[in-house]
Amino acid sequence: MNPRIVDFLRRLIADGVVERRNGEIADRLASVEGIGKIKGARVLYTDEDHAKIRNLLTSRGFDIAAPAGDFSRSNSPRGSSEKSGALRVSDDLVAVVPIAMPAFQHLPGSVLTLGSHAAQALPYEVLLVSENLEPMLQMHTYSWMGTYTRGRPTLALFRGAPGYFRTDVAARLIQRDTRPTLAFFDFDPKGLSMAASLPRRESLCMPPWPNLLTATKENRRSNLFTQSIHASRPHLDHSGHDEEIALAWSRLKELSLGLDQEHFPR
Repeated sequence: MNPRIVDFLRRLIADGVVERRNGEIADRLASVEGIGKIKGARVLYTDEDHAKIRNLLTSRGFDIAAPAGDFSRSNSPRGSSEKSGALRVSDDLVAVVPIAMPAFQHLPGSVLTLGSHAAQALPYEVLLVSENLEPMLQMHTYSWMGTYTRGRPTLALFRGAPGYFRTDVAARLIQRDTRPTLAFFDFDPKGLSMAASLPRRESLCMPPWPNLLTATKENRRSNLFTQSIHASRPHLDHSGHDEEIALAWSRLKELSLGLDQEHFPR
């Protein structure tokens, strides 16, 4: 039996089907295996047919039901396609850049992709969370970043984005971990709000203020400020934020401009 037939039989059992429209697989099973009775455009199934299905699956070495819950392709049930119902291969992957970890050298301008638990097992002392992926690729060019990492083994982690490197997977890694974090986000209301929410945050990673101020004025990205000010203001106006977040917020409001990570001074 091919995977389509196995999946078809499993669905009949799981759903307790007593009637369904005729089709290629249903017709073949009725004609060859005597499972179901064709009546016009319908196929009727009795308790006896369900017993035949169970016996057929068992005798051919297949499990009667597909495993419950999520499973990888390598753990797909016998008889089923490894793609049917399985998680995407990339489902648990995160993008990381190891910093000051000699045993995990990588080419500048590249990222490593690891399962989230494997990434968390690396011997880092601080977790640097980056809002965007391109700055991860250029992490080696931010000369001021050492002010925050201070020579410690650091794991830079991309927070994820829709369509690739899931945000919820990165978020669960951050929540599971216990090491201090560094927030590396856009200089705009949305980025600052996300940084303020980062658990165990040790520092907000920004270039020296005179350099950041000059670059922000030169790029004149007023849209970065206006696009997220209304959604982020209630959170950022809260009085409970630490001095670092409060200072950055006051500077943003005074400028009414933002700056993306990609254009941070190097």
